[in-house]
Amino acid sequence: MDAKKILKEHRRLKALLKGAEVPPQRQAALEAVIDNLAFMRTKLDEAREEMQEESLIDTYQNGENQSGTRESPYYKSYLNLWRGYLAGLEKLQAYLPKEAQEETVKEPVTALAKVIEMKKKAKA
Repeated sequence: MDAKKILKEHRRLKALLKGAEVPPQRQAALEAVIDNLAFMRTKLDEAREEMQEESLIDTYQNGENQSGTRESPYYKSYLNLWRGYLAGLEKLQAYLPKEAQEETVKEPVTALAKVIEMKKKAKA
């Protein structure tokens, strides 16, 4: 684990709160959330690099006659960490002023969204 990367992410998140003018007492209340988010972000980045060459499916052998496939335990762990990271981001975002929340949540336009919009216009 690279402590420098964790510290860099921690500083980035703290700067986000400062930039959004979150009061110092609220920033202090979020310290544990920021610590864990910085750790999880760094761990997710490392895990993603390691998993790039791995399959999402893992084969296993239990005894002589029992074998099969399953979701990779590494991938499963990654997904659990990802879910925790997203939950932490939601907690952090809840402390941001409404204007800052709107800026951080802007939904990207996807191909699916464009198709749905085109269908709505065609029906009208």
